[in-house]
Amino acid sequence: MKKVLILFLLLFFFANSYGETSKGAIILYDHSSVTFYSSGRKIWKEEKAIKITDYKGIKEFGEIVIPFSSEHQRVKILYAYTQLPNGKKVWPSKKAFNIVYPPFRSEAPIYSDLKYQTISMPAVSKGAIIKYAFQIETIKPFMKGEFWAENYFQDEYPIKEATFIARIPVKRKFKLKQYNMENIKPKITKGRRFIRYEWRLKNIPPIDREPSMPPLDEVTKKVVISSVKSWDKVASWYFNLSEKALKPDKNIEKITLQITNGMKNEEEKIKAIYNFVTQNIRYVGMEFGINGYKPHKASEILRNRYGDCKDHATLLIAMLKVIGVKAYPVLIPTKSIANLDTDIPKPTSFNHEIAAIERGNKYIFLDTTDDVVPFGELPPGDQGRKVLIVKNKKAIIAETPVFPPNSNIEGFNGEFTINENGSLEGTLQFIYKGVYAEFERHKLRRSTIESRRRHIEELASKISPGFDVDSFELSNFNDLNIKTVKVTISGNDRVFGTKTEHMMLIHAPAPDYSRIVNLVASRSRKYPYIVGYKMMKESFVLLKLPKDYKVYFIPEPFYYRNSVGSLKAEWIKLNGSTLKFHSKMVLRKEKIPANKYQELRDLFNLTVKSIRNQVIVLKRR
Repeated sequence: MKKVLILFLLLFFFANSYGETSKGAIILYDHSSVTFYSSGRKIWKEEKAIKITDYKGIKEFGEIVIPFSSEHQRVKILYAYTQLPNGKKVWPSKKAFNIVYPPFRSEAPIYSDLKYQTISMPAVSKGAIIKYAFQIETIKPFMKGEFWAENYFQDEYPIKEATFIARIPVKRKFKLKQYNMENIKPKITKGRRFIRYEWRLKNIPPIDREPSMPPLDEVTKKVVISSVKSWDKVASWYFNLSEKALKPDKNIEKITLQITNGMKNEEEKIKAIYNFVTQNIRYVGMEFGINGYKPHKASEILRNRYGDCKDHATLLIAMLKVIGVKAYPVLIPTKSIANLDTDIPKPTSFNHEIAAIERGNKYIFLDTTDDVVPFGELPPGDQGRKVLIVKNKKAIIAETPVFPPNSNIEGFNGEFTINENGSLEGTLQFIYKGVYAEFERHKLRRSTIESRRRHIEELASKISPGFDVDSFELSNFNDLNIKTVKVTISGNDRVFGTKTEHMMLIHAPAPDYSRIVNLVASRSRKYPYIVGYKMMKESFVLLKLPKDYKVYFIPEPFYYRNSVGSLKAEWIKLNGSTLKFHSKMVLRKEKIPANKYQELRDLFNLTVKSIRNQVIVLKRR
């Protein structure tokens, strides 16, 4: 019995040790508090202790980074030190404390007030505990007389204890909402000046990251508090910030009239302006958040020829004004953060800005920040999102479209001849629409002649390893008015068919999309699978056989359908010497619930397997 007990204790020890080391660190405690004031001023305090368990933790927590707005906030480090396994405390030197600019600062120094307070922690090693505390005071409220905050109780690392205290002025109305925290209630204490809410959670499991999972702030345990009464308040606030910036000056009028000169109708003019901003104003990527909400003047953006998302939308709206078209700013949470919760109005629900044109009861959404997205389309991250349209001082809550599968096509056409020696020659064409055209434009626009050639060779190798490119032709991928991107290739493969004395094994010389198998390699999932867009993958192949061979076996037509999509793969014998292959996979959902993941897995795996099926041809006697 004693041996069994010892064995159990050893297993328990190693299990717990593995639990500690497998994540790289354990957060021993995370104590946060916020005090709100009716003016909109607030004081946020945070105190953490993190035990390092392996190299991953050293890399993650060796450098503490605290973002803050230099215009609106002041940060103060209360303490920071590393506690070694023997109990000794090692304090960072003065040189370890630095305020730095984010990486994009060197590109566009006038475009952000975001800064990082960094602390290079000393003596960080396995078994050490990093302890630090800081305070961020909002001295200049983003919205006068309004306050909001959110606290996360969960992380990618296990947390032993997490607390959050919110002190709210007793006379202020506010909204409070908990997420992923069923059966957890705060302790509420009412004082003379403040109502105090306190949450205390223990032994919080880590969030295990999965490929293509929802953003962390959508699945984590969190609390959100906001005093903002309505979305109209947010819209009015942003309208007042941006109104002056949206006015076109003489230079904007001049440029706009130049690029729309000779256009036949309003839609052509809108497209011309959209294309100009998309391809001539360099995008400097910054989140729509702490680094500043106010866009720069449209005249300044046009003069500098760069800007962030707010600035892109501002210039686009100003130029559209010149031709008499009304457009509005649109605040949007892209798929990298949680979707908009209409119950809790607050400006920080968004990380991006685009524009919208009203057409009847509908809106056309325009995002010029990516120079490969044509007019009328949206990047995947913008699709299916709840948004706030700032229509003067009114808020319009709308939803961006999710484009159907036939808008995002990865297509293929090929005509080939197989020679008696088993070699293959012919012409093939890759056809890209929607998001696939965007991906391809991005590669081609940013490539050199040499890298473009390598890319074409990589595409050809998807048909058959060793396929040699003799020549190729590209459609005009720089013209956004041509929405389809085509890559046409001619060449040959010296070793295609597997040949014996009496027969030859061949397969469809078409892309088998094997990369999608890697996306669903895991047997199960905890979280939904975010594909991001609906899609269609379709191939047509004509294959001429050697004259001395005849078809002995072709796979039976295969048809498959489930709740997420469908698949068709069929070989057709046209005559004695020509075969036709057609495959079509359609994914009808861009977000797959965890309980439907196996259906996505089946669809993707069967797609690849059906294209890889072989045909047997016999040599005529």
